[in-house]
Amino acid sequence: MKHSSIYYKYLKRLKFSFLAATLLLSFPAFAKPPKFPPPPDASVEWVAQDVEMNGIRNSIRAFHSKDSIEKVVEFYRKEWRNPPERGKPGYMETIDAAPWYIINRVEDGYLLTVQVQVQKNNENRSWGYLSISPLPKNPQKQTPELGTNTAKMQDSHVINEMKSNDPGKKATTLIIANEHSLRSNTAFYRNHYDGRGWTKESDYNADNAHTLVYKTRKERVTIMLLKDGVGTRIVVNSVKNSIF
Repeated sequence: MKHSSIYYKYLKRLKFSFLAATLLLSFPAFAKPPKFPPPPDASVEWVAQDVEMNGIRNSIRAFHSKDSIEKVVEFYRKEWRNPPERGKPGYMETIDAAPWYIINRVEDGYLLTVQVQVQKNNENRSWGYLSISPLPKNPQKQTPELGTNTAKMQDSHVINEMKSNDPGKKATTLIIANEHSLRSNTAFYRNHYDGRGWTKESDYNADNAHTLVYKTRKERVTIMLLKDGVGTRIVVNSVKNSIF
């Protein structure tokens, strides 16, 4: 999936930001998303406008700035200097996520996160991500089980689940791990989709890896299986056409 790699790198820092917000701030009723400007004169593009990662809804923009990290961070310190609630911080900063520097703010029930690092080959410039997510109304509520609608072998563990809803299509990407062999997992998915009448588009074997692609009129599933120590790591990407 187009944005998967970005989210897999981003998720741990996003979880930290949610934890910090949960510990420090209250959760007001949802309002219209607050103003969240990019750094001055930065070029900005959407990475994803409507994505759900492990139950956390998210929209992300990427930016490239001619300014340094220090100037970008200082811009948000000034932008967010007024606390959204009396007695609460205007923003929080994270300096132990190198090479990223993170500054975020909770406002009107949303978490606003700036993640910035030095631009490659030019320390005077920077780039990063602007993320906005609604905070959970009930932070104590148990996280829903991941990957309930995706076939997997017994004793499999879903590491990540990402859902996106773009015009005309819905997509889900799962990362699954288990201690079964690559051969057993491949046979499981082959039997699962063959037995349900899906059309096999690809069945490719390589060293310590296997790829399966199945499709129906409305849906296409790509399954990448990788040998991982004594077990297997599986990436299942399902794209469903919502037009027809």
